[in-house]
Amino acid sequence: MILRKISLVDLRQRAQNESVNLLIQSQDPEIYLVEADVSGARYAVTIDNGQRLMTRSLGAMKRALVGIEYDAATLRHQSSFDEMIGNPTVGSDLALEMPLTL
Repeated sequence: MILRKISLVDLRQRAQNESVNLLIQSQDPEIYLVEADVSGARYAVTIDNGQRLMTRSLGAMKRALVGIEYDAATLRHQSSFDEMIGNPTVGSDLALEMPLTL
């Protein structure tokens, strides 16, 4: 799925007047990416140079998102544990999701 992009600055501005939900994805134990659902449209959040906002810790991601008004935030961790130990996988999505407060 190709996501549209929204800069962190634009997200802060739009969040003042529109509904925003944040999804922080843990791609690896040390890589965190964020997506935003703004009034029903999904975006990849970018920084000034157009690159996706990526941090090496959840704490750093929380600091990067300070000041953004949001309705809900979710942390999604993609796990391959069952697959790695030879257990059958249930469905194709092994994501663990939990609510998050920034």
